[in-house]
Amino acid sequence: MDKFRKIWDKQKNDFLISTKGMKRKDAYRLFLERFPEADVTETGFYNQRSRVGASNKSFVGGHNRTARPLYSEHVKKGYVRIKVAQPSNWISKAKWVYMETHPWEDFTERSNYVFLDGDTRNFSPDNIERVELKYMGIYNHLGGVEVGRPDITKTRILLAKLQLVQMDVMEKTGLAVRTRDGGRVVKTRRNAWVRAYNRREGVKERHIEMRKKYRERLRADPLKYAEHLEKQRKRYRERRRVKGGITI
Repeated sequence: MDKFRKIWDKQKNDFLISTKGMKRKDAYRLFLERFPEADVTETGFYNQRSRVGASNKSFVGGHNRTARPLYSEHVKKGYVRIKVAQPSNWISKAKWVYMETHPWEDFTERSNYVFLDGDTRNFSPDNIERVELKYMGIYNHLGGVEVGRPDITKTRILLAKLQLVQMDVMEKTGLAVRTRDGGRVVKTRRNAWVRAYNRREGVKERHIEMRKKYRERLRADPLKYAEHLEKQRKRYRERRRVKGGITI
């Protein structure tokens, strides 16, 4: 950091902007005449000129090309994208169509934009539906897009939203629990999975052996073993105090 020099300031940047329209070699020559103490390389000058918007060309796709006009389209990964701002701001055309036809909605939440009939070239506003990312897991589990049947696809989106609301309510009431991967599952279903797993051959013996080794490690450290016993007593008292959701 001792060798760092702040080369670019407002005066130099203003000069770069004033050279817009000039050939870059001519602009570089004038810059050296105006600021001989700057000691800027030719490449560094061109890069900074591009950053402040004084370059005649934009860096697009790894090559120096003339910037494509506004609302140009191209295909990326099978989906059409549209240019909505210069120099190189592209978004999904499906998203752009939906935002243009639903200006009253709040778009701060990240979302996917689904083609209801499965045709990624059908940009009719009636064929594009917004699906927030929080619904996508359930929606895909229900089957996702039904090609040629927009009514079925829309029904699956509505079912995904309904199921998520239902799961929110169940979690608040204690009927659903969080899983290790951050998902949620109905508690009765989780308990059935656990019982089925514990009934598998050798599982019970393996758990007993693991608990035995764990207790041996704890006993090797008296302080940790005392903390462990205190936690067990606390959980036992809590289970005695609250049984079946009713304080006793």
